[in-house]
Amino acid sequence: METKPIAVIGVLAVVLAGGVGLAFADTGTTATAENATVSVGADATVERAPDEATVTVAAVGRGETAAAARNNVSGDADAVQSALDDEGATVTSSRFSVRPEYDYGEDGREEVGYVAVHTVEAETSDVESVGTLVDAAVDNGADRVEGITYGLSDETRADAREAALTTAMDRARGDATTLASAESRSVGAAVTISTSDSGQPIVRAEYETAADSGQTNISPGPVTVSVSVQVTYELQ
Repeated sequence: METKPIAVIGVLAVVLAGGVGLAFADTGTTATAENATVSVGADATVERAPDEATVTVAAVGRGETAAAARNNVSGDADAVQSALDDEGATVTSSRFSVRPEYDYGEDGREEVGYVAVHTVEAETSDVESVGTLVDAAVDNGADRVEGITYGLSDETRADAREAALTTAMDRARGDATTLASAESRSVGAAVTISTSDSGQPIVRAEYETAADSGQTNISPGPVTVSVSVQVTYELQ
C-alpha cells in the first residue's frame, strides 16, 4: 500500500555549544569548533487505509422488574452474537447492565421499570464487511449501533511508523544542513536522536442506512501514524 507523507512543519532550534563564530552573551565565552552542534526537530505523518475494524452493538430489554428486563434482552443478545459469528467476525466482548428507569415530572422522578442493555463488540480484518455486520446485528435483534472504529494491525502500523521515521530523519538532516550552510559549516554525524509518536490510532466511521436498499454504508477515513524526531548533529 502506498505511503503518503504529509506536509511537515519542523520546529527548529539551533543550539550552539561551540564555534560558528558566535559568542555566548551570558558568559562572553567564545565557542570552539570541536564541540559545535546543531539541534533540529522534524515531524512526519503517513496515512494508511485501515485493515481492522470493531463493531459495537447493543440489544435492549425493558420490564417492570430487573428480572423481566433481563429476560426480555437475553434472547436478542444471543442471536446478535450468533449472527456476527456467522458473518466471520470475532466477538471479543460481551457486557451486560441493568438499571432502573425513571419518569421525571414536576413532582420529581418516578420509577417506571427497568432497562437491561447487552452490549456486544466484534472485530474483523475484513473492513469491507462492516456494513454487512451492522445489518446482520440489527436484523437479529440489536436495537442500536454504539460505535464503529477502524484501526491498523500491528504489522501495518509498524510499517507505517518506519516510513514516517525515515521521512522525519531525512527532513531533520535537510534542515540541519540548511542551518549549517548559513554559517559556512557542514553537518557531521548525529550525536543524539530521540523520537516520540502521535497521530490518530483509530478512526470513527460515519454510517447510514440507504433508504432504497436497506443496506448500511460505511465511510471510513484513513488512519494516520505520526512521529517526531529531535536530532543533534556535529558541525564541521
